[in-house]
Amino acid sequence: MSSSGTFILDSCRTKKGISFWQITDGRLEITHHTYSPSFLIHFREPDLHRTVIEELHSTYGIAECSFRSIYEEYQGYKVDAGREVAEEIEKQTNYKVSLFNVDIRPEQQFAAEHAIVPGGICGVDRFNPVHEFPGTTMEIAFSENPHRSEHTGTISVTDLDRQRPYILEGSDRQNIDDLCDIVQTCDPDLILFPDYDRWSSYICDLADKWGIVNTLSRTGRFRRLSSRSYFSYGRMEHRLGAMVPEGRVIVDTRQSFMYREGDARGIFLASRLSGLSPNLTCRLTPGTLVSSYEVYEALARGIAVPFRKNDAEAHRRIEDMRLDYRGGLTLQPQPGIYEDVTQIDFTSFYPSIIVKYNLSPETLKYPEKTGFLASVLRPILDLRQITKQRKRVDPTYAGMDGILKWMLVTCFGYTGYKNARFGRIEVHEQITLRATELLQECVSTIGDLRGRVLHAIIDCLFIQECDPLKAQFEIEKLTDIKTEIEQYDWIVFLPQIDGTGSYGNYYGRLMNGKIKARGVAARRRNTPAYIRQMQEAMLTLMAHEHEVNAIASHWSEVRDLYRQYSNGLRDADPRDLVIKRRIGKERYQNKCIPQAVIDVYRQYGVELVPGMDASFIVRDEKGLLVDPSFDPKGIDARYYQRLLDRAWKEIEFVHKVSETY
Repeated sequence: MSSSGTFILDSCRTKKGISFWQITDGRLEITHHTYSPSFLIHFREPDLHRTVIEELHSTYGIAECSFRSIYEEYQGYKVDAGREVAEEIEKQTNYKVSLFNVDIRPEQQFAAEHAIVPGGICGVDRFNPVHEFPGTTMEIAFSENPHRSEHTGTISVTDLDRQRPYILEGSDRQNIDDLCDIVQTCDPDLILFPDYDRWSSYICDLADKWGIVNTLSRTGRFRRLSSRSYFSYGRMEHRLGAMVPEGRVIVDTRQSFMYREGDARGIFLASRLSGLSPNLTCRLTPGTLVSSYEVYEALARGIAVPFRKNDAEAHRRIEDMRLDYRGGLTLQPQPGIYEDVTQIDFTSFYPSIIVKYNLSPETLKYPEKTGFLASVLRPILDLRQITKQRKRVDPTYAGMDGILKWMLVTCFGYTGYKNARFGRIEVHEQITLRATELLQECVSTIGDLRGRVLHAIIDCLFIQECDPLKAQFEIEKLTDIKTEIEQYDWIVFLPQIDGTGSYGNYYGRLMNGKIKARGVAARRRNTPAYIRQMQEAMLTLMAHEHEVNAIASHWSEVRDLYRQYSNGLRDADPRDLVIKRRIGKERYQNKCIPQAVIDVYRQYGVELVPGMDASFIVRDEKGLLVDPSFDPKGIDARYYQRLLDRAWKEIEFVHKVSETY
């Protein structure tokens, strides 16, 4: 396992322990390790529970030991048993025990204890971005939509290393048989397969039915990953169930958020950091990934991981909470169009504050201690500085940078999550407090430079009338946090409904000639393509001019675009009018478009659950008639005209304010 040329491809549990699939000098090998689950237990009043301790001695392997959490040292026992036993002990002791390392994946625990890095090369620092994947890759795609059909249709298979394409156009039985033969012959280590998680159960069921050896898993065995809906960052999310193979990595390139943001190199990096198989990390959310990383780091450092959270928040007076519980600083912009504006963005602002101020649950009372959170986030921050620099000259680093970005974005939110292993609400509040103080100091610094702050929100500033590089230098000197700057020839801050400035809706022309937009129709995920295309075309015309006064010369063309798209709406391709929306509830009490979407999908045999995305076309808004995107029957022109007009008003605002500029 220690060879520097050995790449750990996959890890999985077996009845007797853990198996690692690895590639050494081009050869695939598998190693088996005997390993049984265990957990740590501390009895708060051991004399009252002698009977329980004696029963554990006689039934399971149990040994006295000392161990530590991030807070303190404990005297207790190591029990060679699983979660069921731990939960039974809780009940018998009336929950007067502290349990640790209970619900950790055995393969992750083994990897942490033995310094093994799935998704990386043994012997190479897992924070080193250079872990080249030595395996082979295949792409598989089914022509049919898994929402609409239980037939594979045409299957295209491409062996990317040999550049050999295969097209399968037979019956489902013949297609699956041929597919399994091709996979066995080519024997890829990584398969990129859009909608695999939707198709996997279907493939496995039919292979079993027809006696086909399912070679998508190198052992023929699959671990079933259950589907679930959950609430995260203010909205419902849904994770599809999947049949996870052994000895081979299969990534659902359409459904995997981590793959979309991080590609294959990012998936392997996530695996190295978390100690989990790439088959799992490609199906995790960023929040679960950063939590898994913290667990791996704790285990590797000999720190016990708590089972039940009992320190989510300390008792406090309501007066103190009013002072402590405040969000980040925002300065509302004045709606309008502005020239020569610089945006200064902090890189990983909140994680940098955690590290800078040594913030962690155990340092709230003992700030002199080295904080666990601060110490585990530092190498991630350092690694991101490397990937950010390298991706500028080598695009292959962009995926790894994307994974690190999302891990660092979510690590702040997890400090305030009640079930976070190493979170606590007071840490969350300290981070926002420090962020507010720093941003206030930055605003003062810009004032000292005789500049003007047009807008500030959480971790960035929009400034005017001072030297951008001088401002960046002084802010980095003040905060000791890296920043990036973007310079606009002009920028538009849009108004809210009440006429005041919007905090997150703006667009502008960067000095490189590109348009940057946030919060407008062209950037919203639920905007139909037809309307997005109109607004993007308008912005492209406006981007021809770097001076505000010159934009007016294109105004007749911009207005013509609006008329063109408005007049062509009734004849537009229905596929360009599809709306994509996330379903937030199992059932809506009131009659509304989302409930109509759920009902119509059910008529087509598709069950939508909270967190799933649905694509649909509105046929009659007043009658609540919608069609699934794959079977359009007509459009409500008045409804789509209203959406078109909203997008137009975001552009028309420039003409109104530029007349008085």
